[in-house]
Amino acid sequence: MLELDRIDKILFILPFLTLADTVSTKFSLMFGGMEGGPIAGPVYEQYGQLGLIAITIFAFLVSLGCVWFLRYAKRRVVQGEGSKLNRVALLYGVFLFFFLEAYIMGVIVQNFLVPLQLPSLTLFAIQYGVTLAYFVSALFLTRTEIKQLIRK
Repeated sequence: MLELDRIDKILFILPFLTLADTVSTKFSLMFGGMEGGPIAGPVYEQYGQLGLIAITIFAFLVSLGCVWFLRYAKRRVVQGEGSKLNRVALLYGVFLFFFLEAYIMGVIVQNFLVPLQLPSLTLFAIQYGVTLAYFVSALFLTRTEIKQLIRK
């Protein structure tokens, strides 16, 4: 049976955020927004909506694989097969994925705010505010599991 702790539950949100990002990008494009991603922008210009769908599927699968690998590494470390350096590397990996989730969440919120035609600085402030709030919330919600991971 698949037992998930809070870290795993938050990490498994990441693949689905890639899908939400595509939906929010489509919403933004309907109201005159543009795809500004360094990879997705050129793909959208070259291949249109099909390119975005292909990138979304690829990002979903890659992020799901990375989360499964991180979960596997965490399970190995918890079972005692890891040194202190492995624990630190694992925590940095978890924190990196929490930050990736937070950043994507900020982009999603920003995309849905495009129709309001807010000034760019305001949109960026909202995006990074949401990013910071999500990241801090994820750390707060998983603080006991992170402490256990460090101590074992």
